[in-house]
Amino acid sequence: MIESSTVGQQGKFKKQLFLVFEKDSLSKLLLISMPLIGLRNSPRVHLPFLLTILCLVNGFLLYSNGIKVVDDSERYFEYANVLRSGFYFDPHNFWYIGYCLFILIVSLFGGGSTSIVVIQILLFCFATFSLYYTALLIWKSPGTAFVTAFLFVAFIDIPQWNSYVLAESLFVSFNCFSLLALTLLFKDTRKVWKIGLVLLIIPITFLIKPTGIALLVACASVLTLHFFQSIKNNLGRLAIGAGLFGLVILLTNRMLHTYLVMENYQLGEVIYAVTTVDKVQYSINGLIVTPPENLYVPQRTWPPIVKIISFAVQHPVYWTQLFFTKAFYLLFHVRPFWSFSHNMFSVLFLLPSYFLCIVAFIRARPGGKVTVFGVTFLLINIFAVCLTSEDWDGRFLIPMLPVVFLFASRGLEILFKKWLSASRADRR
Repeated sequence: MIESSTVGQQGKFKKQLFLVFEKDSLSKLLLISMPLIGLRNSPRVHLPFLLTILCLVNGFLLYSNGIKVVDDSERYFEYANVLRSGFYFDPHNFWYIGYCLFILIVSLFGGGSTSIVVIQILLFCFATFSLYYTALLIWKSPGTAFVTAFLFVAFIDIPQWNSYVLAESLFVSFNCFSLLALTLLFKDTRKVWKIGLVLLIIPITFLIKPTGIALLVACASVLTLHFFQSIKNNLGRLAIGAGLFGLVILLTNRMLHTYLVMENYQLGEVIYAVTTVDKVQYSINGLIVTPPENLYVPQRTWPPIVKIISFAVQHPVYWTQLFFTKAFYLLFHVRPFWSFSHNMFSVLFLLPSYFLCIVAFIRARPGGKVTVFGVTFLLINIFAVCLTSEDWDGRFLIPMLPVVFLFASRGLEILFKKWLSASRADRR
């Protein structure tokens, strides 16, 4: 129905574009994108096209990488085997229990590493379609939805994790499922099945990786906004806000107990355990920040959050330097030990995406649920990494990118429409 009802409009739109761009110096660039513009109201064409891209990308990566079982994979297998005998609370691995249960379920059906990877690829395909429909429901533009999904697949560092027996692939897929479930919940009528879907998917996503707390806090921020708008009593608002904030702090403290945060601060590590490899080399490359003399070390018995705050108060310059160095490597997705082409691909792909994402944030309603969720989700992810340590492979950025691309595609649409309007005005 969508295709048949818009064919005439698309024909008129194309003719107008040709007239507008006939003498424009940028016409060649825009005409290259004409197929995408022409199909922008055709989801039935977008989805098969995306499926083709997904098959090509995942097929190429699987052929190039094979099945990757790495060091962290072993502890997932070990915890999954322990869970086979019954529930056991492991202080560190519990926060990955979602992925370990996934491994356990696959193994119960006789599957191994190959089955895990194949299922991850299939789930990733469904996740791409979920992200497409999330953007379609929020922005009401098939073209914008297509750009969102295309960016998600085209940034090759995301689908590459499908070949690894690691939590990243399942985690990013369930983040996409969570976005769609939340969007369905807040669109139109809030039916019981939508509430059930959210209550099922959000906890699973949260328990796949510790940074799932960002999704939980983002959801809490939207709920807080909802209650703030419905409750007129300031005392009631304060009680709800304080209660949710307290729960987040308690949960964060519990999760950080097994992480060597203070040890990382004392060593000046930007990337976890970088000092165990080549301290001189990585210090020169900026992956180690030189700690100040007479370094203050908080009491071991203090809660992790209190330790971090007290350390930051005692060494504000050093702590700030550590924080923003981690933020740089996280957001730019570069490493001194990666190839120049890899680093340039990351920078040239991500910087425009961040710019367009910010454009969408600025132009969107500041108090809207979508904006509040997006900003909170990204900030919590950034703080989670910058308060602890970055990863060798840049894994911590991957869960953030679906939200970045969701808003970046909207920012691109905003700027394109603005430029198109200005071009038309100049021709009149």
